[in-house]
Amino acid sequence: MKIFRVAPLFLAAAVSGCAGNQGDFPSLLPRPVEQRSEEVETPEPPAPAAADSAFAAQLAELLTQARAGDSAFEAALPAAERAVNAARQAAPASEPWVEAQRLISILDSARTPTSTALASLDELLVARAEGASRDAKIGGVEEAVAARAEAEAINARQAERLTVLRDALRRP
Repeated sequence: MKIFRVAPLFLAAAVSGCAGNQGDFPSLLPRPVEQRSEEVETPEPPAPAAADSAFAAQLAELLTQARAGDSAFEAALPAAERAVNAARQAAPASEPWVEAQRLISILDSARTPTSTALASLDELLVARAEGASRDAKIGGVEEAVAARAEAEAINARQAERLTVLRDALRRP
């Protein structure tokens, strides 16, 4: 019950604080200088330059090489899969196991053009990106990135298939 006796005193004190002196105090609204934006407008970066015809031809040649490696890989894949299926339960160093290993090696060799093309595309991309960072007139970075991505996708798919085949055989 003491709260009910003290409450009116606190209420009176709070209300009297609001009815204080209406003096000449500065406004709390933002001043004009505080309303301006501090952002500096930056111009749009120029569009990347396109690849010159010689560079585009290099990229096309390397992609053709990567695709040729993929065709060779795909041609060798069925024989390797059949051999691995036949040797799945075979003991290591048995005739079917050795034949499966031989065909897996042939399959791995078939992807050499793809991995070589990928390595060359990596080198070209790095060199072109370095050049473009120094001179905006040098183009072809986007084209090199796209070509490298395609070759990388082919290479990754081949590596995954090889891993599946290798893992299907018993270890010695």
